[in-house]
Amino acid sequence: MTTRRRFLLLIFVSGLTIAVPIVSFAQISFGVGGDNVESEGSTIPFKVQLKGVLNGERPDNTLGRVLLEINAYRENYNFDVTEAKSPDNARITSYSILQKYQHSKQNINVTGSEYWLSKIGQASPGTPLTIIGFLRQRSGTLQLIRVETPIAGNEEKSPEEQSSVR
Repeated sequence: MTTRRRFLLLIFVSGLTIAVPIVSFAQISFGVGGDNVESEGSTIPFKVQLKGVLNGERPDNTLGRVLLEINAYRENYNFDVTEAKSPDNARITSYSILQKYQHSKQNINVTGSEYWLSKIGQASPGTPLTIIGFLRQRSGTLQLIRVETPIAGNEEKSPEEQSSVR
């Protein structure tokens, strides 16, 4: 082989060793939130509705126990979920919502207005609650929209909502 052919072959082989990793690296998806909003690595929040019993006896029909963490109060609350759904997206299953949080794998960090946080914080043990908010799977953060108790029902409004009606 001539020196020129050896040189061209060396350039070709070294070019392949550089190009192949770059091409395969470009095929990795780094999109925000991944493919599905319900996937564990998703950063896109989606609306969830969790029904269950706070700090009480575990009901027979429970889907699992999750730990609600309210950093503002430095408190944790056991929440036995009896129903988990996404009102805006029927294809999101209760399993995909709870898979990361069942059996104390990870806590759900609850944030929101002081009014809705206090509904959870002041609830008596065994109180059934419906918690509605936006869940961000990757960080495990639930931004509260509303907390309902059987007594209050859907008519109860936060102070901000009441002042906007006037």
